Amino acid sequence: PLIDVQDVHKVYGHGTNLVTAVAGVSLQVLQGEFVGIMGPSGAGKTTLLNLMSTIDRPTSGQIFLNQKNVTYMKNAALAKFRREQLGFIFQDFNLLAVLTVRENLVLPLTLAGYSVVAINQALQKIVGILGLNSLLNRYPDDISPGQKQRVACGRAIITQPHLLFADEPTGSLDSKAATELLRYLTIINAKAGTTVVMVTHDAFTASYCRRILFIKDGQLFAEIVRQGSRQAFFQQVIDMQATIGGGGRTNGASAPGF
Repeated sequence: PLIDVQDVHKVYGHGTNLVTAVAGVSLQVLQGEFVGIMGPSGAGKTTLLNLMSTIDRPTSGQIFLNQKNVTYMKNAALAKFRREQLGFIFQDFNLLAVLTVRENLVLPLTLAGYSVVAINQALQKIVGILGLNSLLNRYPDDISPGQKQRVACGRAIITQPHLLFADEPTGSLDSKAATELLRYLTIINAKAGTTVVMVTHDAFTASYCRRILFIKDGQLFAEIVRQGSRQAFFQQVIDMQATIGGGGRTNGASAPGF
């Protein structure tokens, strides 16, 4: 497995004010999977993603990424590991307003000391996949939310990470922009072999995954695997949300785009 989570707990607070966000979760994600994590508000799904992506550390248990135990890895080694093997997409984009789209895209490579030739080669590949060529000289404040999220996606994958973590990546997008981004994530997963792990509360977004883990009260509650069409999988997600009590807004509910 590319991700191996072993009996992980995450507890916040002290003394009598303890809150358990993740309670004994064990799971595996294989190379090339597109996995979703869903659950009611406060279920622990973002905490679990943060633990798997090394943003946070577990209170107990162990996490292996690409066969390396990152649980107790020193900060400097962990930072290097993140740069070289992980990509992140967040709901709020995290683009630098003073940099052009081109500069935002190549920032990870620039910081890593790549040559100009290598940077340009990587940039052209990402621009081709995500259709960003017409935006390269513009600034984040001059492009739409959907375009910003595409740029954030490009920045996350330009280093060709083994793993891409996405936390509510369509949360601030309308249905058209959300569909656009999800199609690009599907392309990246299929063509580049990038493993994607995505937290979402949205059934339409989740329907692009191949497997979904449902979290409730900090524990794994259920799992569903896509067998047939995306439309049928969408309905499975809706049904499970009704069971678990985690239903909510769907980006594509009014215009699913199947």
